[in-house]
Amino acid sequence: MTKLLLLLLIVVVIVSIVLILRNRAGKNKAPAARVDPLADYPEVYDPYKIGVGDIITYAGIDHVVRGTITLDEEGYIWHEHLLDGSTGQRWLTVENDEGNLDMTLWMRREGTGLEPGGDVILDDRVHRQIERGTASFTAEGTTGTAPQGIVDYADYETADKTGLLSFERWARTQSWEVSTGRGVTRGELTVIHSGPPQ
Repeated sequence: MTKLLLLLLIVVVIVSIVLILRNRAGKNKAPAARVDPLADYPEVYDPYKIGVGDIITYAGIDHVVRGTITLDEEGYIWHEHLLDGSTGQRWLTVENDEGNLDMTLWMRREGTGLEPGGDVILDDRVHRQIERGTASFTAEGTTGTAPQGIVDYADYETADKTGLLSFERWARTQSWEVSTGRGVTRGELTVIHSGPPQ
């Protein structure tokens, strides 16, 4: 019986020592390292999945996508995203033109008094019409448009294709909105999608 008590006492002492050593090791352990919250996001963004809440960096300036308009002209679909950054607002058009990604950044031009029709002169440059039509649209987020409706548009460019000009009218009773634009490549933009990667 004495041997059994002695053996039991030795086991209790050993277990106590192990527990004390584990406790001390836990206290000396470094705190858990911080984890990059964007580590699971792909480095290559999907331009066709840009949407409200995404962050887009262009020319070193961050913009948040405030709203997205999806346009549909007889099954041909493209998107216009309202970007808001420290230098103001601009629009990003993203479309798949016969298998090619086509992205354009647009800035609104106020007070031009211009309307589509024939050649249009702006900033001492002649712009010729390349496309005109009507599309249905739906909007989400902040866009300044109705949630859905019909838009008339006309697109122009200079002879050297460096100057882009766009007219949009979101209701037949409104005046034309005028914007100048420039094409951008996928590599000029960095995009952080607001939702988890899909």
